[in-house]
Amino acid sequence: METIIDVKNVTFTYLHRKNPALRNISFQIKQGEFVSLIGPLGAGKSTLLYALNGVVPNHFPGRLDGDVFVKGKNTRKHSIVELANDVALVVEDPQVQIFNLTVEDDVAFGPINLKVPAEEIDERVNYALKALRLEELRKRHPRELSGGQQQRVALAGALAMRPSLIALDEPISMLDPIGKREVLDAISALNKKYGIACIISESGSDIESVINMSTRVLVMDNGELILDGEVHEALKDDLLDRLGVGLPQVASLFLRMKQKFNLDVSTPSTIDEAVEALQKLVDEKKVKIKKELANIQNSNNQKNSRPNVKNMHKDKKPILVASNIWYQYPNGTVALKGVGLKLYPGELVAFIGQNGSGKSTLALTLAGAMKPMNNDSLITIEGQEISRIPHNKRITMINYVFQNPDNQLFSSRVLEEISFALKMIGKSKKDVDEIAKQVMEELGLTGIENRLIINLTKDLKTLVALASVYVLKPKILIVDEPTGGLDRKTASKLMEVFVRLKNAGNSIVIITHDMRLVYEFADRVVVLHNGRILLDGPTGSVFANHEILRRAFIVPPQISRLAAAFKKYGIQPTTYLVDEMLNYMERGE
Repeated sequence: METIIDVKNVTFTYLHRKNPALRNISFQIKQGEFVSLIGPLGAGKSTLLYALNGVVPNHFPGRLDGDVFVKGKNTRKHSIVELANDVALVVEDPQVQIFNLTVEDDVAFGPINLKVPAEEIDERVNYALKALRLEELRKRHPRELSGGQQQRVALAGALAMRPSLIALDEPISMLDPIGKREVLDAISALNKKYGIACIISESGSDIESVINMSTRVLVMDNGELILDGEVHEALKDDLLDRLGVGLPQVASLFLRMKQKFNLDVSTPSTIDEAVEALQKLVDEKKVKIKKELANIQNSNNQKNSRPNVKNMHKDKKPILVASNIWYQYPNGTVALKGVGLKLYPGELVAFIGQNGSGKSTLALTLAGAMKPMNNDSLITIEGQEISRIPHNKRITMINYVFQNPDNQLFSSRVLEEISFALKMIGKSKKDVDEIAKQVMEELGLTGIENRLIINLTKDLKTLVALASVYVLKPKILIVDEPTGGLDRKTASKLMEVFVRLKNAGNSIVIITHDMRLVYEFADRVVVLHNGRILLDGPTGSVFANHEILRRAFIVPPQISRLAAAFKKYGIQPTTYLVDEMLNYMERGE
């Protein structure tokens, strides 16, 4: 097979930086390969991808030692435009890449500039739009779309280019779970039909989706390439856990089983591999299901397999009550259709659903940032109508952190931004300084107080945006995609902050497509679809409704699906955590 990318002893240090972002890296990518580039934040993944099409060092200056060859062309000697025929790069923030007036024009932009014949441009655009579920949006302005939909547009533009290599920097973080799979399937189809190679970076939130499609894994840490091998080689031990990236659920389960029961088995990466491997262990009597435990737990929980919020909060009074919420955007899109919801103190709620299902619209409406279109709607917080609560008081009762921190941050320096809200509600200088310092310590921002926000990485911007609202300690905190751009270790630390707030009696709402985040931390899940609530209840009960979730483009956790595959052994359908599944098992004969 033809070599598309040949990286030879590459070390790169950004201008005005002391430490290299890349350290003596060498590898090749051949035609038709699907490579996952895995590592924690700061590992150098983005820099490496930028080096593959000449963005490093032609756009981001610095010292480059070694060479990168794209189909034999040295990136030192060829422009980014010349290399675009062979390498299409999709960056993490889709707004950087979309700029035309309609979706179809944006998708067509690349092929037009490559002087592709008009008939072929139409065919490429239609294929990309269909592959990414954008056909009905082709005449829409990209800026009117949700963040996840914008990400699809950027991906469609890359697919339409049909280069030799597509390089994707965390490209599916804002997509719904089935959307993630469809995007990867579309790239995989191009990979197989046209031999297009793919390299996709991943910090942990979508590890299951990405690694499932990969033929090869590159693992990076601190600018170095520490592993280059097949998928199962990357999962044979807890390397990815130690790096803070995390493992697919079934991989974690089997590593725990291997250790607990002294088994010699390969670690699966997909649910199908896990079902086959576990069935074999049971058939060979190397592992037994504790039928007595399974039967008892199944009997106790079967009646609760459907969500039941009343049972969760039978002794609590709601802090927020919303009823009959309708909302229509100026372009005619009806985003909410008579939604009713209650939030309770001391709970962490996850809003999930496909892109455009109404999650963010509902959250913004609850926070008072948008007003329902119907007069008979009602939103109350602690019995007070939200529209009648003064703004300076409302922001301490309910507040919202945007998905894109750039839509929220406006101060020049970090401490200014974090202190602003406290000053606005009249806190003394002493209180402002103390609270800001405490919050910065909690979120790991100490030491960057005087940094310019414009120079921060996306993960730091995300934490600063959160801190600027968190300082108010609102009774209800709504966070849209709280872990976007974060690796698993950093995301878990952030979620632990929310758990502390929840345990202190606050109500926390997260809007997310990261199902691992949901099943690890959420007490309750609200599933939205087409502007309505499909499911609302305890996490395990919601995840047990596989068919309904599929309608909302949600894929249940791997353990939930594994439990369903072994229901004949009495494993309850509400099982969704590794520890729960492991608890059913014991060593065989």
